[in-house]
Amino acid sequence: MKLRVAIVDDEKPARDRIRRLVSALPDVEIVGEAGDVAEAVALVDRERPDLLLLDVQIPGGDGFDVLRGVAHAPQVVFTTAFDHYAVKAFEVKSLDYLLKPVPKDRLADAVERARRAAGREPAEVLRLLEEIRAGLPGAPEPAAPSRIPAKRGTKILLLDPKEVIWFESEGELVHARTADGRALVERPLGELEEQLSASFFRIHRSYLVNLSKIGVIVPEEAGTYRVVMRDEAKTPLPLSRRQAQKLREIIPW
Repeated sequence: MKLRVAIVDDEKPARDRIRRLVSALPDVEIVGEAGDVAEAVALVDRERPDLLLLDVQIPGGDGFDVLRGVAHAPQVVFTTAFDHYAVKAFEVKSLDYLLKPVPKDRLADAVERARRAAGREPAEVLRLLEEIRAGLPGAPEPAAPSRIPAKRGTKILLLDPKEVIWFESEGELVHARTADGRALVERPLGELEEQLSASFFRIHRSYLVNLSKIGVIVPEEAGTYRVVMRDEAKTPLPLSRRQAQKLREIIPW
């Protein structure tokens, strides 16, 4: 069965290039193109594509408005010139984010991953696009994140969750790891997991990691993995078999 693809970009040369690249791929059918939000919403709901190649900034709003406005929810691969935020979020190969000019091999890889992920709920796509939109020029300042109280010696630190690389439990003690070292957090790991579920993931019963701080995922024996964090020491942490399956639902690889 062919993968049905729609292209949304306000620049015709960009649409033409993507069309040429996609048309050269096997078992792919391009069902239409659009150049602004209204056209894109109408196209998606009319043609119900399997995959939407979506620019972030388009007239009439942005890619977020397209996804919020459609009744049909396709898989999405973002294509844009902006890299100041989203590229870091996709370095571990989650749902794809391709920088213009879109490389031929990267687009082919993205289409294949979208084919394998067809039918997956787009909640994670919407969350990531919210983050992308927050980083675009002219976007409103995001609300200040909740601070996590922690102790280091006699000092009480108020940690920004974005600066925490991971939380780790040692018996009843929970510590936060940051670039400056570690600090004692007097809260259970499960409570932190619930509060920070949008940006942190429980890779193991003893570790809750910042998704944006994962650098590499390394397969090991018996279906287990290790994740290498983006701290100075490139620390490897265990990823259990069960949690690896759940992580694949968030970051397909």
